[in-house]
Amino acid sequence: MYQLQADNTDALNLALRTKMVEFNAQHFDAQRVPLGYKFVDEKGNLIAGVSGSVFGNWLMINWLWCSDTARGKGLAGKLLNALELAAVELGANIAQLDTLDFQAKPFYEKRGYVVKYQLNNYPHSGTRYFMEKTL
Repeated sequence: MYQLQADNTDALNLALRTKMVEFNAQHFDAQRVPLGYKFVDEKGNLIAGVSGSVFGNWLMINWLWCSDTARGKGLAGKLLNALELAAVELGANIAQLDTLDFQAKPFYEKRGYVVKYQLNNYPHSGTRYFMEKTL
């Protein structure tokens, strides 16, 4: 007999992700190749960074962050460009990401990303945008 148990831990989240990746791998002939770039200051502190992965012909962008002190200096654009170029070298021809209404939608639009889907009232009164770009 099975027991229902509450479990709000990161460990459960990681275990479920691992199980889903294992299951999905049976249906895909593609591996996820992680990619990332960062800018650090002279002390080695993270100033800006981007991470994602190539999965088949898709670049899946997970995170792009730039510190307040470095915004407006072109670092985010350089990071995104480096990630896209590396992804193309690995066979990606489409990029995908999501962003929130108070984040970077105009930044991505200037770089060729278009909204494919949006969630309104996310999580209560904002908007979450799912964007793509042909590389």
